[in-house]
Amino acid sequence: MRKRRVLQSVLGAAAVLVLNLLGTVPVSQAAGPVNFYATDEPGPWFKCVGNGCVPAATQSLAIVPPNTEVMITNGGQTNTVHTFTSLLYPTGAANMPFDQPAAFRGNRSVRLIDPGLYVFVCKLHPFMLAATIVDDPETTGLDIGNALGNVNTHYHLRLISLGGINIPASSDLATRLLRTFFVITNPANYQDHNPLTNPALTWHIAYPENVGLRVAGGPAGVVDLKNTLETRYGNDLPLAGPDLTAAPGVGEVWVDAEYEKTAGKTKPGTAIAVDASSWKVIKRVSLPGINMNNPHNMWTDRDQTVIYQTQWFDHKLTVFNRETGALVRNIHVGDAPAHVMTRTDTDQVHVSLNGGDAVIELNPGTLHFSRRIFTQNPGELAAQPHAHWMSFDGKTMVTPNSNTNDSTRIDLVPGTIAAKTPTGTLPIASSIMPDASKYYVSNYLDSTITCISIGLNACKDGANTVATKNIHLLLEGFLAGVPKPLSNYDPIDGSPDMSQSGGLPIQTPVSPDGKFVFTANTLSGTISIIDTNTDTLVKVLKCSAGCHGVNFGAKKGGGYYAYVSSKFSNDLIIVDLDTQAIVGRVVLVGDVGTVSDDPVSALAGMGGQGVLPIPLVYNGWVQKLPTAFCAPLTVQQRNPLGNLPSENCP
Repeated sequence: MRKRRVLQSVLGAAAVLVLNLLGTVPVSQAAGPVNFYATDEPGPWFKCVGNGCVPAATQSLAIVPPNTEVMITNGGQTNTVHTFTSLLYPTGAANMPFDQPAAFRGNRSVRLIDPGLYVFVCKLHPFMLAATIVDDPETTGLDIGNALGNVNTHYHLRLISLGGINIPASSDLATRLLRTFFVITNPANYQDHNPLTNPALTWHIAYPENVGLRVAGGPAGVVDLKNTLETRYGNDLPLAGPDLTAAPGVGEVWVDAEYEKTAGKTKPGTAIAVDASSWKVIKRVSLPGINMNNPHNMWTDRDQTVIYQTQWFDHKLTVFNRETGALVRNIHVGDAPAHVMTRTDTDQVHVSLNGGDAVIELNPGTLHFSRRIFTQNPGELAAQPHAHWMSFDGKTMVTPNSNTNDSTRIDLVPGTIAAKTPTGTLPIASSIMPDASKYYVSNYLDSTITCISIGLNACKDGANTVATKNIHLLLEGFLAGVPKPLSNYDPIDGSPDMSQSGGLPIQTPVSPDGKFVFTANTLSGTISIIDTNTDTLVKVLKCSAGCHGVNFGAKKGGGYYAYVSSKFSNDLIIVDLDTQAIVGRVVLVGDVGTVSDDPVSALAGMGGQGVLPIPLVYNGWVQKLPTAFCAPLTVQQRNPLGNLPSENCP
């Protein structure tokens, strides 16, 4: 028990608490197994069960001795498939990297032999995290090693493309990732912007108390986790409250509060409607009769009468009436349906199967199955497409393929693959220019955006047009060794800070006029803005914790708003496209005037992901609007590029 004696001598009485809190396991004890159960619950999506599980601040962390078996179980606690993929591990560690060729149900396991920190992620649902520290009982402090970095350093870190950079464990990037882990896996650490439940409007993050980490530096080589994180990033930070002073928008803004719980369901998630003229929460749809499960993304039909809603942790596409919230259909489509869009010329519905190999096409009205559009060629790994996008003319669809690190371009009329283009790691979202000249793919683990031409070279690289281009949102200046006003974050010392960078980008739509790309970034809590004329990053705005969803809606009198949601927060941010400034904030909680089919029981307004402004104002869709929906729009909004006149509002 040398570990216990040495740690107590270094940290004094706190050492006993460390050992009791974390349950450090002696070498003589049975080495596992530790089991992480996949769940549909926000926070402990990978819930630790067994010896070594940490009983405080998170349910997704285990501390075990060497030679412990760690298992993932995709069983009855989740309704869909997942992966359990190595995100970070000691370089050269036995049995690493651990990955699966496709999402699965059942069990997979790996034996962790070498001391160090191991982090696992689901490639379908990348906020699902599990961490295990393999602790050598003969050393002081919990063994996370002395560096985080690439294959040439102590740790292999798949999170960001880092080239040959060596990242110490005490670096800003390393500690920022630890902070983010405790935010993601503990719903008590989410941001509450509601002054009724958080009168002080402060953000408190609870960390495990008195945890000694063995890293370079610190007294006797040990630093305290909580003190380190609070010293660097503070705690009880000020939060912005609601701001309903923005000029009115047009129509409604629907937001998927994917983590919100209601009394009549065992699964989380609701769809919330905001009136864009008053910025009030007017409707909440939870559909307790079908136990709607993790609603993730939405679209609507040509008449704007129904909402197509994916259940990401399930296998269903749900359809409900936009005005009444009444259920219309609940359709089995396949594993982990993520995003849904309609085809402009036929109004057919297309649903991406994030847990599978295709996009499912349904006929309008009847919603009968039409065809399965494959996203990979025969014999290739299942692509597991996430947030696809459609062209203005209904001829092209593009998919970001989370399992194969590429993007598929599909000719929609025959339903055949026209091209497959390599991207960064874990591509997660896409959007097409309104003239279908090029498209953009956000690469979650690389913190980059890939521009891909359709037909002739259209991506801009200085004075040249090129077939593809990678746009760095986080480390461009650092990797190039040339200071830049944006993307110049230094992962070692954290300078200047992450506020002008984009870490872990997700949804990334092109504005209806084709001038800018807006990207929501989860790690940095920022919104990156790219100028499509130069394909360069031009501005970064502050967002909320877990910044995730973006979509554009019409501003009354002309112009557009970008509506931005955040996973680990309960607010919706309003950004004016003309000024590229935040002009409003809606807290997604509602009041006695909010029409709801089930009372909220927990996590009110939390888990903001899919965003759907109605009416649809993208080129190709806006021209098909019924008169009642296009009439409030300006002439420019009805025809953003001037190439497709409005059919019902000339």
